[in-house]
Amino acid sequence: MPRPDDLLNSALFEGVSLEGVQMALEGSTELTYPLGEILIRQDAQGEALYLLLSGVVRVSRISLGGRMRVLGDLYAPAVLGETAALGSSARSATVTALEEVRALVIYRDHLERVMTRHPKVLWNLARLLAGRVTQLNDELIAAGISTEASMAQSLSRLYAHRVQAGAMRPELLPISVTDLSHRLSSSRETAHRLLKRLQARGLVKILPTSLLILDHTGLEELLYQLGEE
Repeated sequence: MPRPDDLLNSALFEGVSLEGVQMALEGSTELTYPLGEILIRQDAQGEALYLLLSGVVRVSRISLGGRMRVLGDLYAPAVLGETAALGSSARSATVTALEEVRALVIYRDHLERVMTRHPKVLWNLARLLAGRVTQLNDELIAAGISTEASMAQSLSRLYAHRVQAGAMRPELLPISVTDLSHRLSSSRETAHRLLKRLQARGLVKILPTSLLILDHTGLEELLYQLGEE
Protein backbone atom coordinates (compact mmCIF):
# COMPACT_ATOMS: atom_id res chain seq x y z
CA MET A 1 0.00 0.00 0.00
CA PRO A 2 1.61 3.31 -1.06
CA ARG A 3 2.16 5.94 1.63
CA PRO A 4 2.21 9.74 1.37
CA ASP A 5 6.01 9.66 1.58
CA ASP A 6 6.09 7.64 -1.66
CA LEU A 7 4.51 10.58 -3.47
CA LEU A 8 6.35 13.32 -1.62
CA ASN A 9 9.63 11.80 -2.85
CA SER A 10 8.49 12.44 -6.42
CA ALA A 11 9.16 15.68 -8.29
CA LEU A 12 5.49 15.63 -9.32
CA PHE A 13 4.38 16.26 -5.73
CA GLU A 14 7.20 18.51 -4.58
CA GLY A 15 5.75 21.27 -2.40
CA VAL A 16 2.22 19.83 -2.61
CA SER A 17 0.19 19.83 0.61
CA LEU A 18 -0.53 16.60 2.46
CA GLU A 19 -4.18 17.04 1.51
CA GLY A 20 -3.23 17.04 -2.17
CA VAL A 21 -1.08 13.97 -1.76
CA GLN A 22 -3.87 12.12 0.05
CA MET A 23 -6.31 13.08 -2.70
CA ALA A 24 -3.96 11.67 -5.34
CA LEU A 25 -3.55 8.44 -3.36
CA GLU A 26 -7.28 7.96 -2.95
CA GLY A 27 -7.89 7.82 -6.70
CA SER A 28 -4.81 5.83 -7.68
CA THR A 29 -4.02 2.14 -8.16
CA GLU A 30 -0.78 0.39 -7.23
CA LEU A 31 0.43 -2.23 -9.69
CA THR A 32 3.43 -4.56 -9.72
CA TYR A 33 5.23 -5.55 -12.92
CA PRO A 34 7.76 -8.42 -13.05
CA LEU A 35 11.01 -8.28 -14.99
CA GLY A 36 10.35 -7.98 -18.73
CA GLU A 37 6.70 -6.94 -18.48
CA ILE A 38 5.50 -3.94 -20.48
CA LEU A 39 3.96 -1.07 -18.52
CA ILE A 40 3.22 1.15 -21.52
CA ARG A 41 3.05 0.08 -25.15
CA GLN A 42 3.88 2.39 -28.04
CA ASP A 43 0.85 3.61 -30.05
CA ALA A 44 -1.67 2.43 -27.42
CA GLN A 45 -4.13 5.05 -26.22
CA GLY A 46 -2.94 6.68 -23.01
CA GLU A 47 -5.28 7.29 -20.13
CA ALA A 48 -3.01 7.31 -17.11
CA LEU A 49 0.15 8.68 -15.60
CA TYR A 50 2.57 6.27 -13.89
CA LEU A 51 4.66 7.12 -10.86
CA LEU A 52 7.45 4.61 -10.20
CA LEU A 53 7.58 3.65 -6.54
CA SER A 54 10.48 1.22 -6.96
CA GLY A 55 12.48 -0.37 -9.73
CA VAL A 56 13.90 0.58 -13.13
CA VAL A 57 12.27 0.70 -16.57
CA ARG A 58 13.58 1.05 -20.10
CA VAL A 59 11.95 3.43 -22.58
CA SER A 60 12.19 2.44 -26.24
CA ARG A 61 10.59 3.36 -29.54
CA ILE A 62 10.19 1.66 -32.91
CA SER A 63 10.83 4.07 -35.78
CA LEU A 64 8.83 4.25 -39.00
CA GLY A 65 11.53 2.11 -40.59
CA GLY A 66 11.03 -0.59 -37.97
CA ARG A 67 14.28 0.06 -36.11
CA MET A 68 14.30 0.03 -32.30
CA ARG A 69 15.75 3.03 -30.47
CA VAL A 70 16.37 2.92 -26.73
CA LEU A 71 15.54 6.35 -25.34
CA GLY A 72 16.82 5.72 -21.83
CA ASP A 73 16.36 4.04 -18.46
CA LEU A 74 14.26 5.63 -15.71
CA TYR A 75 14.62 4.96 -12.00
CA ALA A 76 12.06 5.38 -9.24
CA PRO A 77 10.56 7.87 -8.44
CA ALA A 78 10.36 8.81 -12.12
CA VAL A 79 7.10 9.88 -13.78
CA LEU A 80 5.93 8.09 -16.94
CA GLY A 81 3.21 8.67 -19.51
CA GLU A 82 2.58 12.28 -18.59
CA THR A 83 2.14 13.51 -22.18
CA ALA A 84 -0.59 11.04 -23.17
CA ALA A 85 -2.26 11.38 -19.77
CA LEU A 86 -2.77 15.10 -20.39
CA GLY A 87 -4.53 14.55 -23.71
CA SER A 88 -5.92 11.87 -25.96
CA SER A 89 -2.73 11.12 -27.87
CA ALA A 90 -1.30 7.66 -28.31
CA ARG A 91 1.74 6.52 -26.32
CA SER A 92 4.94 7.65 -27.98
CA ALA A 93 7.14 4.85 -26.62
CA THR A 94 7.17 1.43 -24.95
CA VAL A 95 8.19 1.15 -21.29
CA THR A 96 9.51 -2.22 -20.06
CA ALA A 97 10.45 -3.32 -16.53
CA LEU A 98 14.18 -4.08 -16.15
CA GLU A 99 13.48 -5.57 -12.71
CA GLU A 100 10.39 -5.93 -10.57
CA VAL A 101 8.66 -2.56 -10.61
CA ARG A 102 6.00 -1.06 -8.36
CA ALA A 103 4.05 1.79 -9.92
CA LEU A 104 1.23 4.05 -8.86
CA VAL A 105 -1.26 4.59 -11.69
CA ILE A 106 -3.29 7.82 -11.71
CA TYR A 107 -5.96 8.00 -14.41
CA ARG A 108 -6.61 11.17 -16.40
CA ASP A 109 -9.98 12.11 -14.91
CA HIS A 110 -8.68 11.86 -11.35
CA LEU A 111 -5.42 13.62 -12.28
CA GLU A 112 -7.46 16.53 -13.64
CA ARG A 113 -9.37 16.81 -10.35
CA VAL A 114 -6.14 16.75 -8.36
CA MET A 115 -4.55 19.46 -10.52
CA THR A 116 -7.68 21.63 -10.31
CA ARG A 117 -7.73 21.47 -6.52
CA HIS A 118 -3.94 21.60 -6.16
CA PRO A 119 -2.41 23.56 -9.07
CA LYS A 120 1.10 23.00 -7.67
CA VAL A 121 0.87 19.50 -9.20
CA LEU A 122 0.20 21.05 -12.61
CA TRP A 123 3.15 23.40 -12.16
CA ASN A 124 5.41 20.47 -11.22
CA LEU A 125 4.20 18.55 -14.25
CA ALA A 126 5.04 21.52 -16.48
CA ARG A 127 8.55 21.59 -15.00
CA LEU A 128 8.98 17.87 -15.71
CA LEU A 129 7.91 18.36 -19.32
CA ALA A 130 10.27 21.33 -19.68
CA GLY A 131 13.09 19.13 -18.36
CA ARG A 132 12.27 16.47 -20.95
CA VAL A 133 12.43 19.08 -23.72
CA THR A 134 15.82 20.29 -22.48
CA GLN A 135 17.09 16.71 -22.38
CA LEU A 136 15.87 16.11 -25.92
CA ASN A 137 17.62 19.28 -27.10
CA ASP A 138 20.87 18.08 -25.51
CA GLU A 139 20.53 14.75 -27.30
CA LEU A 140 19.89 16.43 -30.64
CA ILE A 141 22.90 18.71 -30.18
CA ALA A 142 25.14 15.73 -29.33
CA ALA A 143 23.78 13.77 -32.31
CA GLY A 144 24.57 16.72 -34.55
CA ILE A 145 28.20 16.67 -33.40
CA SER A 146 29.04 12.98 -33.85
CA THR A 147 28.10 9.47 -32.77
CA GLU A 148 30.95 9.61 -30.24
CA ALA A 149 29.41 12.74 -28.70
CA SER A 150 26.04 10.99 -28.54
CA MET A 151 27.66 8.08 -26.71
CA ALA A 152 29.41 10.36 -24.21
CA GLN A 153 26.15 12.23 -23.60
CA SER A 154 24.13 9.01 -23.20
CA LEU A 155 26.59 7.43 -20.75
CA SER A 156 26.91 10.65 -18.74
CA ARG A 157 23.12 10.99 -18.46
CA LEU A 158 22.66 7.35 -17.40
CA TYR A 159 25.32 7.76 -14.71
CA ALA A 160 23.63 10.95 -13.46
CA HIS A 161 20.24 9.20 -13.28
CA ARG A 162 21.76 6.38 -11.23
CA VAL A 163 23.38 8.84 -8.83
CA GLN A 164 20.11 10.73 -8.43
CA ALA A 165 18.23 7.47 -7.76
CA GLY A 166 20.71 6.44 -5.08
CA ALA A 167 21.73 3.29 -6.97
CA MET A 168 24.47 1.17 -5.44
CA ARG A 169 27.66 1.65 -7.46
CA PRO A 170 26.14 4.19 -9.87
CA GLU A 171 29.31 4.04 -11.95
CA LEU A 172 28.53 0.41 -12.91
CA LEU A 173 26.09 0.82 -15.79
CA PRO A 174 23.90 -2.23 -16.54
CA ILE A 175 24.25 -1.79 -20.26
CA SER A 176 25.70 -3.98 -23.02
CA VAL A 177 27.23 -3.00 -26.35
CA THR A 178 24.01 -4.08 -28.07
CA ASP A 179 21.94 -1.91 -25.71
CA LEU A 180 24.19 1.03 -26.42
CA SER A 181 23.91 0.56 -30.19
CA HIS A 182 20.12 0.71 -29.79
CA ARG A 183 20.47 3.99 -27.88
CA LEU A 184 22.63 5.48 -30.61
CA SER A 185 20.76 4.00 -33.59
CA SER A 186 24.09 2.67 -34.76
CA SER A 187 25.52 -0.75 -35.58
CA ARG A 188 26.91 -2.92 -32.81
CA GLU A 189 30.32 -2.70 -34.48
CA THR A 190 30.25 1.11 -34.37
CA ALA A 191 29.21 1.14 -30.70
CA HIS A 192 31.98 -1.30 -29.78
CA ARG A 193 34.60 0.69 -31.71
CA LEU A 194 33.63 3.92 -29.96
CA LEU A 195 33.60 2.22 -26.56
CA LYS A 196 37.12 0.93 -27.19
CA ARG A 197 38.14 4.50 -27.96
CA LEU A 198 36.65 5.72 -24.67
CA GLN A 199 38.37 2.86 -22.85
CA ALA A 200 41.71 3.84 -24.40
CA ARG A 201 41.16 7.37 -23.04
CA GLY A 202 40.71 5.89 -19.55
CA LEU A 203 37.09 7.05 -19.32
CA VAL A 204 35.32 3.68 -19.19
CA LYS A 205 36.04 -0.02 -18.76
CA ILE A 206 34.17 -2.54 -20.90
CA LEU A 207 32.86 -5.52 -18.91
CA PRO A 208 31.08 -8.64 -20.28
CA THR A 209 27.53 -7.45 -19.48
CA SER A 210 28.04 -3.94 -18.16
CA LEU A 211 30.11 -0.80 -18.43
CA LEU A 212 32.17 0.83 -15.69
CA ILE A 213 32.50 4.62 -15.71
CA LEU A 214 36.05 5.44 -14.62
CA ASP A 215 35.99 9.20 -15.16
CA HIS A 216 32.59 10.88 -15.37
CA THR A 217 34.10 14.37 -15.42
CA GLY A 218 36.30 13.30 -18.30
CA LEU A 219 33.23 12.11 -20.24
CA GLU A 220 31.60 15.51 -19.87
CA GLU A 221 34.81 17.29 -20.84
CA LEU A 222 35.08 15.09 -23.93
CA LEU A 223 31.55 16.09 -24.94
CA TYR A 224 32.51 19.76 -24.74
CA GLN A 225 35.75 19.17 -26.65
CA LEU A 226 33.93 17.37 -29.45
CA GLY A 227 31.43 20.23 -29.63
CA GLU A 228 34.23 22.74 -30.14
CA GLU A 229 35.89 20.83 -32.97
